[in-house]
Amino acid sequence: MAQEGGEFVPEYANFRSKLKPSSNTAILENPDKYTTSDLNKAGMGSAPTGDAPAPKAAAPKAAGPPPPKTAAAPPPANGAGGPPPPAGGPPPPPPGPPPPPPPGASGGGDSQEDAAAALFKNINELGADGVRAGLKKATKGPVNQEAPKVAPKAAPKLGTKAAPPAAKPPKCALVGKKWEIEYQNNEHELVVEVTDMKHTVYIFKCNKTTIQVKGKCNSIVVDNCVKTAVVFENALSQAEIVNSKDIKMQCTGNAPAINMDNCTAVTYYMSAESVESAHIITAKCAAINIIRPKPDDPDDILETPIPEQFLTTFKDGQWVTEMVSHDD
Repeated sequence: MAQEGGEFVPEYANFRSKLKPSSNTAILENPDKYTTSDLNKAGMGSAPTGDAPAPKAAAPKAAGPPPPKTAAAPPPANGAGGPPPPAGGPPPPPPGPPPPPPPGASGGGDSQEDAAAALFKNINELGADGVRAGLKKATKGPVNQEAPKVAPKAAPKLGTKAAPPAAKPPKCALVGKKWEIEYQNNEHELVVEVTDMKHTVYIFKCNKTTIQVKGKCNSIVVDNCVKTAVVFENALSQAEIVNSKDIKMQCTGNAPAINMDNCTAVTYYMSAESVESAHIITAKCAAINIIRPKPDDPDDILETPIPEQFLTTFKDGQWVTEMVSHDD
């Protein structure tokens, strides 16, 4: 590339000025000095070719200074009719891939016909049975005739119940400071003598039993008992009945607190001296009755049921709970 006036000019832009002078160049510069015969000798005249008109001679080039050189456009691609790129330039791009062959030229139809013919040939070679020649013949009859018979399961017997757990031996003993009376059944003459007011009495899993506790104890607990009666003299802290049903308890002396939890059908006999000081707490209980002697007639009794239903209403800015009474 040559640089003229601050612009880059390709080398081939002024290639005509570097050509060597020839006879054709002289004729083109001074056409008036030469005749038609001179043009024909130089190969620039018109040759008669039938009726076709002769091509016009090129117009003479005006003499004068050459035009100013400008930056030329980049050369066209190789093979487009332009001059070849200068030596040392980038190589022309490689030619593209050839177009794919038209469909049907590869002979695909013949190959499919050959594959079908080979398939039928292999089938025919198997013989009359064809593809069933290697299969095992099945005999007529039940499909599972040779299968082993399954023994029928015995039907469960109706009305049978699981055996009850083995009954534990009854117990009535003082362990440390605790009287343990457990697993008593149909005992009606069971008497416990409490000699220390720090002792407690624990009655567990008794059925149809009557227990008498003499002396002054710390507390008495009846747990998980059914149809059991307990008579005691004094309890310093409380008498408690939990998870029991059909219980009768009588206090001949004094017991400041009576607690009942998850019980049904409990009757508590209260002495006259414990009426004024005792309080009763019940939770999840039903059919609870409190019996006490009448104030004017000690030989007669007064029975009071513990409420089971309650009504809660909003009064004077607060909730108020009252028992539900069914009296007419």
